[in-house]
Amino acid sequence: MANKIHLNKLAEGVTAWNDWRAANPNIDVNLSGVYLVHEISIRNQKKAWRLLASLISLLVNLFLLQTNVTDNLIYFFEHNRLFKINLSSAELVLYIIIRFSLFLIIMLIVFPGLELMLNSSKGKLNLININMKKVNLYRADLEGVDFRYADFSYADLRNSNLSYLEAIGADFNYANLTGTCIANLNIDSSTNLNNVKCDYIYYQFNDELNKFDQRRPIDINSIFAPNEFTERIKIVEKALETIDLTFTEGIDWKAFFKSFNELRQQYPEHNIDLQGIERKSNTLIVRLDVNIESDINTDVIKGAIETGFKEFYETNVKLLEAQYRRELQAKDDEITFYRQQSTNMLEMVKLQATRPINVENIMSDIYNNNFHQPNISNFTNKIADNARQQANQNIYKSEQKQTLADALAEIQRLIKQLEQNNPTANETEKIAYVNDETTPSLKRRVIGALQGLSEAAIEEFLDNSYINIGKAIIKGWIKPD
Repeated sequence: MANKIHLNKLAEGVTAWNDWRAANPNIDVNLSGVYLVHEISIRNQKKAWRLLASLISLLVNLFLLQTNVTDNLIYFFEHNRLFKINLSSAELVLYIIIRFSLFLIIMLIVFPGLELMLNSSKGKLNLININMKKVNLYRADLEGVDFRYADFSYADLRNSNLSYLEAIGADFNYANLTGTCIANLNIDSSTNLNNVKCDYIYYQFNDELNKFDQRRPIDINSIFAPNEFTERIKIVEKALETIDLTFTEGIDWKAFFKSFNELRQQYPEHNIDLQGIERKSNTLIVRLDVNIESDINTDVIKGAIETGFKEFYETNVKLLEAQYRRELQAKDDEITFYRQQSTNMLEMVKLQATRPINVENIMSDIYNNNFHQPNISNFTNKIADNARQQANQNIYKSEQKQTLADALAEIQRLIKQLEQNNPTANETEKIAYVNDETTPSLKRRVIGALQGLSEAAIEEFLDNSYINIGKAIIKGWIKPD
């Protein structure tokens, strides 16, 4: 259990604590098994009440010294026959009564405001820059504590609750984090997690059961490999530096990738990349990975990048819509031309109605078609059917391309994920990793989407550096060994 002397010292504040640690480097500090915010809050409240009581007592004394309240009361008792008191002790008794009464009155007036202030401070504990090196925090509840830039090197944090803990800039070098709960742990690239010892971790706290939940590794008999936890947490930390682009009314992938490339050209220093695509109901979320290494507020940079993409996308959508309209107009003109030709042919038939004619030969000469029945109506219907089939084919190809784009984005994300975890991975290892991480349904969707499309469609949705590996993966799905 925690040492009460150490808790009292911690309640004195970060400066006093750090000075005490510096003066006593060999003391084994024990803060294990405590709900730190609660313990420090109780001590701070007691300290506040003691200070308030001392202040009120001083004010009462000053008031009595500066007034004649006691003398006036003694005079009143001396000249009033109803009161028979020993005047030798009256002054002391009256002084005590008056002092106590004034103290209670002031306390009753101040109490609501102070209690409100103390209650509002509960659950908040600022321990920025504190020295927790080698401290025993086994099974401690540190939820919500602000430990930014704190030194936890070599600390024992086993089975502790780090939920909602502020740990930006904190140093966990050689700390033991086995069994800790890190739900909503706030870290960034400045948090040092090198050489951390951790066999397993929990990602959630179950409030109903009052216990840690969602163990990793999931298998209770498994533990992390050396340095595996550090690599995993770095991925989580990196995920925090992302921009989510939300599309609620569908997405034009051609406009998207054109805008994405323009965005990367405008912000080359941030190495913007596509991290993943997620569909929630009718909403599509595209997550961009952004590398921000600057003293400037990251939200400012992310906001500028997000705004820049939206501007690029809106412009490109308008340009492509105009292009689509021109293409559709061309199709309409083509259909109109066919209908005009059909009308002309009917006029020719009418003009030569007095002579024996072979409609099949005329139609064959004009349209280079092979008709088995000289039926003008069937011919015009065939033109309309061809137009409808062409339109349906265009729609189908558009859907194919979107399906292919979604699948290729997932393949590219998996390859990048492997490259982050294993920079030396070769092509064979990348292919094997993607095959292991993708479902059979995804593979079937890719194969189906490629029907009627050329290899150029694959190149359209992959970065240049991933085109060859992407083609190799998909060819393996189409023609497995």
